[in-house]
Amino acid sequence: MPVERPLLEIDDLVSLIYSGPMETPPWQRFLSALADRMGARNAALVLRLSRQGIPPLVVWGKPPPLSAPDVRRIHARHAEIGHLDPLRNALDRPGAIFTLDEVVDRDALSSSQFYREVLGPWGLEKQLGMYIAEPGGWEGNIGVINGADDPDFDEDDKAMLRALRPHLEQALAIFARITRNETELQALIDTLDRLTISTLILSGSGKILRANSAAQRMLGAGEVAASSGGRLELVSRAPNKQLQQLIDKALATTAHRDGPAFVEAMRLESPRSQHIGVLVRSLRRASIQTHDSAPAVVVYFAGAGQVQPVERLVTQLFDLTPSEAHLATLLATGSCLGEAAERLRLTENTVRTYCKTILNKVGVRRQTELVRVILRSVAVLG
Repeated sequence: MPVERPLLEIDDLVSLIYSGPMETPPWQRFLSALADRMGARNAALVLRLSRQGIPPLVVWGKPPPLSAPDVRRIHARHAEIGHLDPLRNALDRPGAIFTLDEVVDRDALSSSQFYREVLGPWGLEKQLGMYIAEPGGWEGNIGVINGADDPDFDEDDKAMLRALRPHLEQALAIFARITRNETELQALIDTLDRLTISTLILSGSGKILRANSAAQRMLGAGEVAASSGGRLELVSRAPNKQLQQLIDKALATTAHRDGPAFVEAMRLESPRSQHIGVLVRSLRRASIQTHDSAPAVVVYFAGAGQVQPVERLVTQLFDLTPSEAHLATLLATGSCLGEAAERLRLTENTVRTYCKTILNKVGVRRQTELVRVILRSVAVLG
């Protein structure tokens, strides 16, 4: 029976595992250290979503000993005939762990197409792989690799990977959440770019965390607003004082997790005598804990000439579905619940349920407050 390696022996590897999701490419430092610790030539991680048509993410711990064109060619070929990979096919469940020699006869491997076109050019003769997965759908294989003249991997090496598995899968879940949140946020930012609405996300300390392309152009021009010490400031003194007051109020609202959201708007004139609408909105915290570096406030800028359909603008600003935006627009333009229900061909009870959802998303408690926020937002940014 193999002897488990002492926990202290893998402590530094565990630290690298949990810093991996924030690296580019992810886990490269961990893979390099893992190869060194196990006396292997290299280590690699192949990650994929458990859906067809999603290309895998391949990360090597150390630079492959091939030219860049050869690497691209072999990766492309690997993607085409990956179903012939005997080790990958054997790693069919979380926790499965095998050496290459355990799953295929050496003579059969040497005569296979996968060996000739993928393994052989890499010089990959000996491998140890393990399957990892997380509940959100990300899965993959982690492996260490040796050449023909190197020793094969043994039970102690398997024990090392098994000890690291829970940490790898927890870090993979963190990576999945970061990737999902970044993708969703980027989708919203891209949409606002298409609407030519400058969007800036501020931290709990009031500093700019992110700015979409329209906002970057606006800050770069320096005619309306600029970044000073990482903070958003308007060029004109009096409007800037008003903006800072709104941002301070939004930050104060963010500190109270269960309270209503803060939404206020203001208008200013650009040097070209164009009216600019500014909307300041607090963001709800994702957890009980808060810190100054977390997203806290979003600020929108839009010119008066950028006319958008009201429902489309409401949908983007308050994360409403098209049906919710339609109902919110009807209420904001004077319809009562009964009239809105008739227009939408829904029961009044259904409309009341929708209205509760809309109030929660917009961050207000009453229908009159909803109308005020919708009208003000559309008047300023529409």
